[in-house]
Amino acid sequence: MHILSSGIALILWMLLAPQWGWAQSTPAGSDLYGSWALNLKESDDPDKKIERAIRDVGGRPDADGKRGRGRYKGGPKEQEIYDHLIYDETLYIIQGGPEVQMVYADGFARSFFTDGRGRTVSASGSSSGDAGDFAFGAWVGNTLNVEAKPRDGGWTQESYTVDPVTGQLRVLLKLKPLLFPAVVEALLVYDRQPVKK
Repeated sequence: MHILSSGIALILWMLLAPQWGWAQSTPAGSDLYGSWALNLKESDDPDKKIERAIRDVGGRPDADGKRGRGRYKGGPKEQEIYDHLIYDETLYIIQGGPEVQMVYADGFARSFFTDGRGRTVSASGSSSGDAGDFAFGAWVGNTLNVEAKPRDGGWTQESYTVDPVTGQLRVLLKLKPLLFPAVVEALLVYDRQPVKK
């Protein structure tokens, strides 16, 4: 009788755990942890992707006379997450159960959970977005999908997958700043960096 009730309890836990968010810790084979460096040769050029997005909606790209890589980088503080996502050449990822932290250049960091827990939009409880950028993620197989709501009111969709053959981190981005006329899509490829001792 005791074995039967333990077995039923185990089956119920296995069935209900995903609905309660307990099953969203890191899946096996999806270790994103570590330091990553952007592979410029294998990644899309973000400036060209921005210009293509502008042209696709009938606009004319204008980099304010800037030339070279990063000519569209910069803007108000409310939009800094877009620059970190598409331009930063280093990324450090920390995984701990359902929590993921991503640290970009200059120490810019964001944390989010992959277990479906709720989040207050702002510190005051309002929906004005005054608390800063926020994100949430979910694992689909070995891919971490992330949706973010930057402070400017735009959105991002991101997917992070470690290629099982090359060991590289492949990041697919869709970025839409609130006042930007188009969605920017880009593929970034990162090489894992050795652990410093």
